[in-house]
Amino acid sequence: MEYREFPDERADEFDAFMRYAFSPAEGPYDPEEADDRDTIADTRGLFDGGDPVAVCAHHYFSLRIRGDDREVAGLSAVASPPEHRRQGNIGRMLRESLAEYRDRGVSVSTLWPFEYPFYAGYGWATGSRYRHLTAPPEQLGFVDDLIATAGADAGTFRRLGEDDYAAVKPVLAAMADRYDLTMDWTEEWWRERALQGWKTDPFVYGWERGGDLRALCAYSFDDDAGDADDPVMRVSDVAVADDEAWFQLLRLFRNHDSQVSEIRIRAPPDAPVLDLVDDPRAVDCEVRTGPMVRLVDVAAALEALAPGPEIETAFSLSVVDPLADWNDGTFRVAVADGSVAVERGGAAERWAAAERGEPESGGKETADAAVDIGALSQLYVGYTSVDEAVRSDGLTVDSPLGDDLRTLFPPRTTHLREGF
Repeated sequence: MEYREFPDERADEFDAFMRYAFSPAEGPYDPEEADDRDTIADTRGLFDGGDPVAVCAHHYFSLRIRGDDREVAGLSAVASPPEHRRQGNIGRMLRESLAEYRDRGVSVSTLWPFEYPFYAGYGWATGSRYRHLTAPPEQLGFVDDLIATAGADAGTFRRLGEDDYAAVKPVLAAMADRYDLTMDWTEEWWRERALQGWKTDPFVYGWERGGDLRALCAYSFDDDAGDADDPVMRVSDVAVADDEAWFQLLRLFRNHDSQVSEIRIRAPPDAPVLDLVDDPRAVDCEVRTGPMVRLVDVAAALEALAPGPEIETAFSLSVVDPLADWNDGTFRVAVADGSVAVERGGAAERWAAAERGEPESGGKETADAAVDIGALSQLYVGYTSVDEAVRSDGLTVDSPLGDDLRTLFPPRTTHLREGF
């Protein structure tokens, strides 16, 4: 088996994998009926000779992680035909993908799972949540009492296009200040992903005031299972500079009350609605889990942290990683002067044993803290706290060190919105 780039001239084969894996009800892939949209991802395959047995795609983008924008690898389009399933092909391809990310110097990977337990078995773990709001448009009328709806203070709504990339950037910066895992869109992402959909392009609108864009959203319409008398507005993305901008977008959605009977919004995890509507029972507010995250290279990821100068500690950390052997073992972590130094392998294990006055024994049972790669990934991006990781059995730590880890990994509000 060989993991390698999927040839451009065989793109129809890759698309056939995608059709069978994600849209089988549409029948076999027909290149004559395919659209001409190019993917902006790097496509890969696991080949048995010249035949692909599994495929995937890699996106590279910048996400806000603990105050800094860092390059992250987005894994998508993981698929294998039925005749090659349950033979270890996906696991091998995932391992090769992580190795490729590591060679590139990328320390964090993320993906949207088709099934959470499947990817959890390979070390990915939930990295963010969002709110899924469902409301009749009239229930959003409360915004009229909170914001200006006429005059200069009300601003204006307008449809956005390719030339609005520069105007969008400040909105994304404001989102990044509020939510970690916010993506810093490139102009290519704006054109090829934000303004385009997989099958149907969304309507992309913004709200601006005084010439400055303060909010943007993407939405589409459907007749909800074929009932033309019960149309639905589906808001797939929302980015706002502040709560006022959020309420202005709700005003835009409410203004479709003559067209739709229901509005469904994928909203930020703390977006205010439920306590403001006239009838809370008329509105559904679900908390849903979003994409999963995973550390690619534990040592490199920890050394990229920039902790406050007040924390000074040194400890041994045992990591269990079912997929990447370069992460599976004991690390010595030293934090001082606003930086992190990491030593891996045998030297770290010997140091851990010596600190405890124990004979050298392979390291894992002698470490000050033990963590599985999924829990460590969640701690790293701020999705979970040290106490939550301990409660879920993802982390075992001595009490004195627990306080240092709480300082090193304070929780953050995470919200990764983009699909890929």
